[in-house]
Amino acid sequence: MRLGPQARCAYQQLHQRITAGLLPPGTKLPPQADLAPALGVSLLTLRQALVQLEQEGLIASEHGRGTFVRAPAPPTVLILEDDAVQRTLLSAHVEAAGYPVIAASGPQEGLEALEQTPSIALALSDLRMPAAADGLGFIRTVHQRWPALPLVVVTAYPDDLTPLQGRPEHPVLILTKPVVASQLAQVLRLTLDPLGRHGDRHSTSRSP
Repeated sequence: MRLGPQARCAYQQLHQRITAGLLPPGTKLPPQADLAPALGVSLLTLRQALVQLEQEGLIASEHGRGTFVRAPAPPTVLILEDDAVQRTLLSAHVEAAGYPVIAASGPQEGLEALEQTPSIALALSDLRMPAAADGLGFIRTVHQRWPALPLVVVTAYPDDLTPLQGRPEHPVLILTKPVVASQLAQVLRLTLDPLGRHGDRHSTSRSP
């Protein structure tokens, strides 16, 4: 969802209060008729911000009871790799570093995971799945729909990225196979630890 300036402001205020612990899990939000003027926005604008927060799993609406704060989900790592052995190895490294994993065997499965799992905060993607064009297509789609999502290419053939050379969708980080656990751990620190949050990819997502 793309939020307008006012909805974005309301979203950021609530997001910051939740992630900073000012609104701990289990807290019931004030009625929307009271919350909207407190945040300086209209009811419609507030509802847009609340929908965004609910999509990210930070709040939950309970019929007849109200809207409650949920515990923020830990940042999840999407691993896209068509080779089962490599997929298992990467998953083990990421889980050992303390992050939950969603493993996908192909681009379509990976895109479905991104659509359904707002907590995904990083994608590790192979290129040849089975052809390099498949991986390049996935990269282009992710850049278009979730431009804020960090994407790291994990490949034995970095030259396959040549068609993206000089283009904004060219990945900044590339891990060459065989992957060294310490290098992967450093990538996780660089991409996830500075965020201190999850789900931001949805706030700037674009329609296909």
